[in-house]
Amino acid sequence: MHRELKRAGKAVEGSTSVGRSTVRAACGTAIALSACGGAALEDDPTAGPWAEGGEAPPAFVFMSERTGQGDLYVTDISGSRLRQLTFEPAPDYSPRWADGTSTLYFLSDRSPEPGVYRMTLERDTAVFVQPNPAGDEAPRPSPDGSWIAYPATRNGNQDIYISRPDGTDERRVTQSEGNDRQPAWSPDGRTLAFTSFRDRNAEIYTIDVWGGSPRNITRNRSNDTHPSWSPDGEKLLFDSDRPPNGNPDIFVTDRLGTRVTNLTNHGSVDLIASWSPDGRWITFGSSRDGDWEIYVMRPDGTEQRRITRSRGFDGDANWVPAEAVRWRPARP
Repeated sequence: MHRELKRAGKAVEGSTSVGRSTVRAACGTAIALSACGGAALEDDPTAGPWAEGGEAPPAFVFMSERTGQGDLYVTDISGSRLRQLTFEPAPDYSPRWADGTSTLYFLSDRSPEPGVYRMTLERDTAVFVQPNPAGDEAPRPSPDGSWIAYPATRNGNQDIYISRPDGTDERRVTQSEGNDRQPAWSPDGRTLAFTSFRDRNAEIYTIDVWGGSPRNITRNRSNDTHPSWSPDGEKLLFDSDRPPNGNPDIFVTDRLGTRVTNLTNHGSVDLIASWSPDGRWITFGSSRDGDWEIYVMRPDGTEQRRITRSRGFDGDANWVPAEAVRWRPARP
């Protein structure tokens, strides 16, 4: 997914896109973002402006090229704490948390087995799962972690498939002459939202995982991509280049597609949003400050703030439970 983001950044922003070879900064594995030009470390994040009800701020995993290659990091939305999770010379990217489990899935180009890996946030050791069936798009684990969903080319075009995490028991979910991509599980695990090119442009569809007809919920001549469910399963985030801006913004709609609202409404590129587990925050990627960084906002689009601050690409944000993170310095 980070490759897709960088292609979008180059197409729209020109020279503002940051490549892997441009960053060789010695940010290392410092726990404070201030070491990479970010916010200073808070002594007690639960007392900061991001805390609500005395609880620690929500956290998310993301991919960063701040040290020159792609590694995975975890931070919270205060932007005050940072932990490096992977340390491979080859890129690690597209992290996806399996809700209800302690497992993080991600893609890696590491040798000798590039593909899908898994790890927990308590240990820095990653385990190879299987070759990646979805190219540079990460498989999406179901809420209970018992299935993964992914696009795969079996008959000349991409359709959505599900399988067990080890690749067994594969089942085809969609059948279309146009490519179907970017599956997203509903919180109850019964429905997949996905991006489809069956109408020539990109639209957001939903389908019952275990059988049923796909439903177009965006029905727009522009391109609508990257669906993401709200925690209650009643709404979907997506990005779209629909007028009047013509550049990708973050939108929200109800699950039937009857009400659509532009949340970011910005002149730059905003892509790939997702809700925090408590439904109070939304992450998204944006090039609005000259390079690709991660931002957060409220579900109504207010309080848009930049979280990451590095000279390399920061993206592929995916929420993780705050209680699953141990805020300790990463190994040197």
